[in-house]
Amino acid sequence: MRTLIRANEEIAFQASVRTNMASQLENYTCADETLNTTHAKRTETWRGKKVSIMIDRPASRIHTIEDFLTEDECEAVESAAKPILHDATVADGSGGSHLSDSRKAKQAGIRVHWEKEKDGDLIARLSRRVYDYVNHVLPFDIQEDGQEDLMSIQYFGRGPDDDKPDRYMPHCDGDCNGMLFKPGNRMATIVMYCEIPKVGGATRFRNSNIHVKPKKYAATFFSYIDPDTMKMDDGFTEHSGCPVVEGEKKIVTQWVRLGVDYENPWNSFNTLGIKYSDADNQ
Repeated sequence: MRTLIRANEEIAFQASVRTNMASQLENYTCADETLNTTHAKRTETWRGKKVSIMIDRPASRIHTIEDFLTEDECEAVESAAKPILHDATVADGSGGSHLSDSRKAKQAGIRVHWEKEKDGDLIARLSRRVYDYVNHVLPFDIQEDGQEDLMSIQYFGRGPDDDKPDRYMPHCDGDCNGMLFKPGNRMATIVMYCEIPKVGGATRFRNSNIHVKPKKYAATFFSYIDPDTMKMDDGFTEHSGCPVVEGEKKIVTQWVRLGVDYENPWNSFNTLGIKYSDADNQ
């Protein structure tokens, strides 16, 4: 027993060293414009598109997919977002959101009109591709019903002297504590790049030492759940959006949830995986 305790203490110590080093390197890697996307462990293809596998752990997967979306799909999302753009917020842990210094950008939630999919609606076409890829990687047969809206997010560069640039500080999209999954919560993300900045704007997975330089019309997919054990990632998919220094970064993001449907949409669950209606009755 004493040996096991010591082993666990050593593992915890090494993990703390890793995260502390990653934190110290964060600003350096974001500032290094010569740093390209991390070399992939392997590559494969999906529907003729090149997929680079950066990490392939049971509870931590990070992929990049080239030519994931098209120019006309980007234009359709931007057009839908333009009249409703507002300051970006972060989740507050109780189903709502609030402004935070950790995130500076503009955003707009885009409702997908699935009834127009059969007519070739561009946003529905893009969203269907998102769920197709998620189901290609994960064995959950995720459906669109009850999911969050697509999110258009825009970052604007104001030069190297800006002391409060548009960025997103290190964070996890879902739980990243190695605990069991909570129903109705996020378990995967896909970020799609419509416009890339001249300087800055990389996505940094600091605990995995993965650096993704944005590429127009490409996407970054990452999941943070082990489908076999249903345990969450323990920090390898924590990520940040490096400051945008010059130009604009326009992305489309889909956060994907497990355990939602038409009658139990994403906003009917709290972060503990309990439906608000059930919590009120307890």
